[in-house]
Amino acid sequence: MAESRFPPVELPDTLIARELQRFCLSFEGAWEDYPWGDVVYKVGSKIFCFLGIGGGIGGVTVKATPDDADALCQLPHIERARYIGRHGWVSVSIEDEGVLGQAFDLIDASYELVRGRRRRL
Repeated sequence: MAESRFPPVELPDTLIARELQRFCLSFEGAWEDYPWGDVVYKVGSKIFCFLGIGGGIGGVTVKATPDDADALCQLPHIERARYIGRHGWVSVSIEDEGVLGQAFDLIDASYELVRGRRRRL
C-alpha cells in the first residue's frame, strides 16, 4: 500500500460513506488518499473511485469504457464527470439502495479498468 502525501480528510459519518469506504478498501492493493481535499481510492498510484458529489458523500465518480459511459449517462442518476468525463469518468448520484448496488458494480468495473492498465513502452 502506498502512503498519502496529503493530510487525511474526515469521512462524513453516514451509512453510505462507510459502506462505500468499506467496499473500495476491499479490493486487493486498494488504499485511501486525499488529493485536493477529496477522498479517493487508488490501486497503486491510479485512482479508481472518487467519493462525493457536490461536496457531500452522496455519490461516486468512477472510470468506465467510452461505450459504457455513453450508455450509463442515459440513466437519470448518472452524468459525465466534470473535467474528466471525456476520458470515460462518470458520476453516480446515490439516491437509494438500488443505486448503491449499481454503484458497487461500477466501482468494481472501474477498479478492473484502472488496475488492468499496462505501461506503454
